[in-house]
Amino acid sequence: MTVIVGITDEENVCLYSDRGASDNDSIVAMTTPKIWKVSENIICGYAGSGGLGQMIQYMKWPVLEGDPMKYLRASLAPAIIKAREKNAGKDEEEASLLIGIKVEEPLLFEMDTSDYSVYPFTYTAIGSGASIALGSLYSTFGTLEERGCLAALAAIEHSPSCDDPIDSLFL
Repeated sequence: MTVIVGITDEENVCLYSDRGASDNDSIVAMTTPKIWKVSENIICGYAGSGGLGQMIQYMKWPVLEGDPMKYLRASLAPAIIKAREKNAGKDEEEASLLIGIKVEEPLLFEMDTSDYSVYPFTYTAIGSGASIALGSLYSTFGTLEERGCLAALAAIEHSPSCDDPIDSLFL
């Protein structure tokens, strides 16, 4: 249903996403992006459950203070759990998040709502088109814009569950 591509260099962290919404039989292009700017130094995107992803998108995020990894595990994860208990639908719905944070340096993290694990990367992708996008990221060289866009395009072209248009965010 999705591809979210995240990539960093020495100065920036960028997210790219498709707009596909799919089920077992069809795919349509959503009118709203799956990536958004949380604050001046945080961007995020979701794959998996659209309802849970949107709940996380529109909930009140805690303010980033101190170490970003500690913030994600000790502040953001509990905030998502609390909002999920209050506002989300089925408990079995899961989402993966790509979170870009720019403090002293650009950072990229993947968080999974099944166990709220957090892992740092210099580039990665989530969603049904992730393996195709990762192959593109691994095999290309160039600017962040070129690599991120090519990775999203590769997933859109070769995965039946990803669709145009492409959205991008930079910090």
